[in-house]
Amino acid sequence: MPNSRLGPGDLAALRSLDGHAGMSGASLLRGTLTDGRPVVVKHSTPRTDLFQSLLGHPVGLEYVLWESGVLSGLPAGIATAVIGGWLDDDGGSTIVMDDLGASILGWGYTFTAVDARWFVERVNDLHAAQLRPSVSVTPLENVVNTFAPSRIRTVDPAAVLLTDVERGWAAFRTLCPAAIADAVTELVEHPGPLARALESRPSTFCHGDVAAVNMARQGDGLVLIDWGQAFIGPPVLDIVRFLPSGLRDSAVDRDWLLAEYAGVAGRRFDPVALRLALLATLVWFGWSKALDALEHPDPRRRADEVDGLAWWCARVADITDLT
Repeated sequence: MPNSRLGPGDLAALRSLDGHAGMSGASLLRGTLTDGRPVVVKHSTPRTDLFQSLLGHPVGLEYVLWESGVLSGLPAGIATAVIGGWLDDDGGSTIVMDDLGASILGWGYTFTAVDARWFVERVNDLHAAQLRPSVSVTPLENVVNTFAPSRIRTVDPAAVLLTDVERGWAAFRTLCPAAIADAVTELVEHPGPLARALESRPSTFCHGDVAAVNMARQGDGLVLIDWGQAFIGPPVLDIVRFLPSGLRDSAVDRDWLLAEYAGVAGRRFDPVALRLALLATLVWFGWSKALDALEHPDPRRRADEVDGLAWWCARVADITDLT
């Protein structure tokens, strides 16, 4: 249950969390509770956290999910690191999490087939629980077009991210077949048809940002952190959004993981939702893949991204008529 007694006075020895990198403007501190328990403290406001604003959350979604009890009702095999939180006088929210330290897989983690099957099984456990939060989560339109230049410009016209996103979508047009580039960039700015198509498929509560940096292993259980992009949607979308960077240098590839997920999901696997999820993920993150394909300083990485972008375009070539 939510720990309503935890407050700022319970924290000690706070210091910046080194090595944290991401798009969010939330602040992360490492410290301890007054009883010595190591924790990580996350504070965000819509004024300073661009991602929170882009996703449409006036209050940090992870705090809302914790405070409402959603995160205390996760199924066996799935856990959260959040142990407390509160609303702040600046209009923001703070959450306190167990410091998971080296148990977090982290950026650059290379998955073996055993690792990949484990995380697919655990995420499937989350989906199979069919949770339906009573609080609002991320609208699917915002899930799909988080990186629309018009959305970023409306939220913060001076955002550094805006320049990268605009350059990335321009690169996408140069690298992808014209018909796909036209259809995808149209959906970037007008995601309604794609969001409605996703909403028409069997849906459940999804984490929204299943990435190695948000995963920790405890025994056979999976601890997921950063629930700020959680949504109600087709469960396969949670898996597909892992693919743009999750398997880099790993022993398995995108096709293997999707086949593995289909087997784990069994009768609940939805091939129509898979096709929509592939398109939605390209609409979400195609700009970044294209930018790396043209500008990454490592020539081998550039070549990998060119090949990867060709894989994505081939998978969506027959379903871009949603526009």
